Amino acid sequence: MASAWGLELYGHWLMLATIPVFLGSSDFGFGVAAGNRIIGEVATGSHPEALRTFQSALALIASASAVMMLAVVAALLLLPTGLLAATGGMSSDAAAEVLLVLSLYGLVAMQGSLFMAVIRAEGGYATTGVYDATLQLVEAAAVIAVVSLGNRPIDAALTYLMCRSAGFGGLIVLTKYRARWLRLGFGLASMDRIRVLLRPAIAAMMLPLGFAGFLQGTALAVGAAGGAAAVPIYTSLRTLSRIGLQAIMAVNLPIMPEFTAEFAKGNDRWITRVAGGMATFAAIAGIAWGLALALLGPFALAIWTRGTIEPPQAMYWLTGAAIAMGAVWNPLSNFLLAVNRHESFTYAFAIATVAVIGATIPAVHLAGVTGAAAVALLLDLFMLIFVVFSLRRLIGPFRLGWEPLLACLPSRFRPARFKE
Repeated sequence: MASAWGLELYGHWLMLATIPVFLGSSDFGFGVAAGNRIIGEVATGSHPEALRTFQSALALIASASAVMMLAVVAALLLLPTGLLAATGGMSSDAAAEVLLVLSLYGLVAMQGSLFMAVIRAEGGYATTGVYDATLQLVEAAAVIAVVSLGNRPIDAALTYLMCRSAGFGGLIVLTKYRARWLRLGFGLASMDRIRVLLRPAIAAMMLPLGFAGFLQGTALAVGAAGGAAAVPIYTSLRTLSRIGLQAIMAVNLPIMPEFTAEFAKGNDRWITRVAGGMATFAAIAGIAWGLALALLGPFALAIWTRGTIEPPQAMYWLTGAAIAMGAVWNPLSNFLLAVNRHESFTYAFAIATVAVIGATIPAVHLAGVTGAAAVALLLDLFMLIFVVFSLRRLIGPFRLGWEPLLACLPSRFRPARFKE
């Protein structure tokens, strides 16, 4: 997109896309909170209660979506003319059209997490992962094709919206097929049920909002301090760095359901062994990926962007160090989330993200995009210390090394002495 549109227009697009990403990144935590409750209710055969929980959460999410869409429309109507325009980017009217369409995209995306939670309750954890990854791949491929043909940002935005809407329709059909007890509507929605879900939902909401704040808020801060052309330099390297993190999380996520079950059984030995094994694996993989990014990142980014984007060399090393730390604390924090002990670290992450966004602006003024990378490194260092301390406080000390690493293998591949 940078090579097709130019850095200024692409940077303007990225800045406009931050608001819809905020909208789509969270369903106010009710997808997680309601999903956890639905899993328990389905497991005990309480399908009427599961339906009540689903419809209560759906009513709240749908109502909030309508209010947020009205707020976006009102803001676009009331904003001063020319405020959304950018030199070398879109006009104010064109930017408003893109923002409106992308906001619709974000609100459609926000509805999906609750339906995916129902599929997971019916044993479809892998199904939801494949469906979501496939939908994102289709969206990305479709938008790249549209942009490559010389189309405008509004065409790219409409492509995103059409793909997500079609994907959401397919998700509804898939959910009703997997969960025969499911009925769409709000007739069984209950304020009492909503109040029960409120506390864990708010805590769960902090995590996607924190990530959206970091990923999109820092991009806005970089753009505000360094100009729109600085945004792709910062975001492209960050996107490249997160490939390794996603691979590590792909190993971590399937362990979470088993971790939840063993924690409920009080199997402390297994819990600490798996935590140590996951930390060992994540540290090795994270350090390896961080070094690869620092040493080979310039070549990879040159090929990916056709030489359009060239970050400073120091930024590669800072980003590599940050991803090595993030590779450890992200999977370990999922263990806290798996047993509903996520309140402390999600609030800490959200607060730290706000501080990072504020610190990014003076850091960019001082050292350019390298300053932004340095501030991001401090966030990962803080979260590494906080999450490790929180997990040790919950389950006790966990040892790093080869033996705990074997405990993270799937059960059929795990040595016999690690299966108890």
